[in-house]
Amino acid sequence: MDPDNTIRLLILNDSEQEAERLISMLRNAGLPNRAQHVDGEDRLDKLLQEQTWDLLIGHEATTSIAPEAAIRRIRRLNRDVPVILLTDDETGTSVVEGLKLGAADVVPLDEDQHLLLVIQREMENREHRQLRRLADRRFREAERRSQALLDSSRDAIAYVQDGLYLYANESFAELFGYSDRDDIDCLPIMDMVANKSQDSLKQFLKEFTLKGDEVETTKLEFDGLKQNGEVARINLEVSRATYDEEACIQFLARAGVTETSAELEAQIAQVKWQDLATGLYNRQYLMNHLEALLSKGNNATEGSLIHIDFDNYSEQVQSAFGVANADLALSDLAALLRTHSNDDEVLARFGDNAFALLIPACKPGVALQRAESIRRALEEHIIDIDDTTTQLTASVGVALINDTSSSPNAVIEQGISAAEQARREHSGNAVHLYEPDMTADERRERDIKAEVQNALDNDRFRLLFQPIINLRGSDNEYYEVLLRLLNEDDQEVSPKEFLATAAKMKVSHKIDRWVILESIKMLAEHRAKGNQNTRLIINLSNHSLCDESLPPWLGVAFKAAKLPSDAIVFQANEADITNHLNAAKAFAQNLQKLKSGLSVTGFGCSLNPFNVFKHVPLSFVKVDGSFTQDIQKNNEKPDALVELIKQLHEENVTTIVPFVENASVLATLWQAGVHYIQGYYLQEPSRSMDYDFNMES
Repeated sequence: MDPDNTIRLLILNDSEQEAERLISMLRNAGLPNRAQHVDGEDRLDKLLQEQTWDLLIGHEATTSIAPEAAIRRIRRLNRDVPVILLTDDETGTSVVEGLKLGAADVVPLDEDQHLLLVIQREMENREHRQLRRLADRRFREAERRSQALLDSSRDAIAYVQDGLYLYANESFAELFGYSDRDDIDCLPIMDMVANKSQDSLKQFLKEFTLKGDEVETTKLEFDGLKQNGEVARINLEVSRATYDEEACIQFLARAGVTETSAELEAQIAQVKWQDLATGLYNRQYLMNHLEALLSKGNNATEGSLIHIDFDNYSEQVQSAFGVANADLALSDLAALLRTHSNDDEVLARFGDNAFALLIPACKPGVALQRAESIRRALEEHIIDIDDTTTQLTASVGVALINDTSSSPNAVIEQGISAAEQARREHSGNAVHLYEPDMTADERRERDIKAEVQNALDNDRFRLLFQPIINLRGSDNEYYEVLLRLLNEDDQEVSPKEFLATAAKMKVSHKIDRWVILESIKMLAEHRAKGNQNTRLIINLSNHSLCDESLPPWLGVAFKAAKLPSDAIVFQANEADITNHLNAAKAFAQNLQKLKSGLSVTGFGCSLNPFNVFKHVPLSFVKVDGSFTQDIQKNNEKPDALVELIKQLHEENVTTIVPFVENASVLATLWQAGVHYIQGYYLQEPSRSMDYDFNMES
């Protein structure tokens, strides 16, 4: 689940207060959402037909629309909207009944952490379903292209099942003297085999079938019977395949392949897949076999990869034998490793001084025993070249291959990682089984914490400025101040990645004050060059919004910079203002005394967003970017945004619409009466305030 995406949420609950609590809980957990309270079946139908929704959360006892009716309508409209039900029942009966209705899950009402985990799971499942549908479409397109390639191939290709031809291309038909490939469809194989070859071919196919997935591509030679009765010698490559989602056997006769060229091809293949120094297979051969193993799927993929990385190899081998004889040492080690591998396994030289052993069918315990046996054998082995000897040890990593293995590269990386961990923990000469000790999210949060602390300690933050353009004509030139963090590689890290972590570290207020001081300084310098109409909008965290010491500190900062306080507008998220109404009201009033102002961003996501105007004086309102994205990316009608802007006009506030990414939406925004727009279509964030506002006049 992408934490940057806004969850489009439908809520079924007779209590609007409970619905608001749910929305607030999600936002506090870092899950931005845009919710709609559903109060009837007709309303649900309208919402499902007009907009895209990610999730529905409803109380099982809702009376305005029964959960059963909601689930039925979602199914009838064929919408992918998972339903999560909340229950007061502690007996477990509601869980069973809810699941029978078709709910994705049923969660006790007060178990917020349980609910958050279920929401994250269902959002991830929904994303996976979307990716699967996309993959299905791409797969069907690939099938169409593959079929076209089969039909036009110069190679003779046919697919056989249960002794009948499922498919044959024109080249295969021509091989047997048929003018039309349709004449071969569903024809028995034996009708195209001479009598003297029929018994041997039947035996071949029987043995080939019994071997199942273990069999690789093999050669088949027999006397074929052409349509005109002529007997011809046929040479085919036979392999297992799938055609039209049916398991079958593939016959392939390559165009223009003679016995001599086949021998040459075999010799080339041997050179192509062999490591010349050791005589073992090379890295690419190993990767190909690993790919084939993973492609079998299900339990067939169970196996292990043993990665062998020698400790201090270069120093010891070159010191003992010199560079010229280093390959002899490698060859000696390869010979030892051969004695520890079986015929159905792949032993390859994987790097300069690293080897890998791919074991197709191997339990974890057995793999560790094999790895330990190899490690011990290498430790005891004496390399003897021209009466000079040395001994080496190795760090050995074991990676398990199963149905969770995503790709050959992932398996290889796990094996290398395990070997490196063996070296770190034991200074080499050890075996380690790869075990992920942290999830990707946990590692990322750990790294972000370190980056935030480093940025605070070493001034590693950077400000960017994005213009906000007036559609109605104004002398004022606004920029929104955007914050970036520079990591150790001087790459920018988006605030969406580090601000939540900064809040957990309780350093958000420090970052905010740094941003304010730097912005005031840069704006003062910019205005000193004659740009007196330039103003900035600075974002604040909820910690700063509730900080009573911030307004007087701002007054001092404005005076020190000799900058008029109306040159800066401060901006807070709708969820933060809604959750801290009293603090936001006091902060906005203090800003008014300073002749500054408060803006709200992300507006329009709560159930009753206009409630904020009863408590907090606002200068600007920036609507949530999901409204614009729905129009531009999801091709939804702009009605929701237009209605929201209309209501904001009644509140007499200045409106900003962000995420304007193309010109198609501009006419709609103009007609709706939007005051300001912002987005990459106009200009992406820049390190300087250099936008030419005269172009818009």
